[in-house]
Amino acid sequence: MTVYFFLKMYLDKIHSLQTGVSLEISTIALRDLIGDAMVGQRIPELAKICCPMDLYDYLSVVVYKDAEGLVSRRHAWVDEIKNDLLAGRPVSFRRFDKLFWRTLDEEDPDGDEWYRLISGEEFRSQLISLLGILRSANRRLLQQVDVLPDLKIGWA
Repeated sequence: MTVYFFLKMYLDKIHSLQTGVSLEISTIALRDLIGDAMVGQRIPELAKICCPMDLYDYLSVVVYKDAEGLVSRRHAWVDEIKNDLLAGRPVSFRRFDKLFWRTLDEEDPDGDEWYRLISGEEFRSQLISLLGILRSANRRLLQQVDVLPDLKIGWA
């Protein structure tokens, strides 16, 4: 799928943090949504994606290396996703992001790198580009559904 190859530059790529953690921000759920929409399912769900933050519901994170170290350093916030992290299964982007809550004076090398990763211009740019691709796909899908548009819309 074209979207998959476009995103490979940043999303769906393994990132290695200085703490030894290797992780991937995956778009598999988003690709599944697009695939379902292309066959006429979940089109309203696709249409509800309006801003880059909405994409977070369709991103996941897979930790490939040093999940144990991450779990031990983030033990206060990891309970809900601990088993998935340790097993190398995807966890929702939003839940993973919540691992890095902290006070301002707390030293947190994992959190510092995570925030640099997701707040960088490259990440934001790819989310915005992805949003444009999804909007275009949604318009095409809606045009296929509305084969005969109502020509009197907005007319008195």
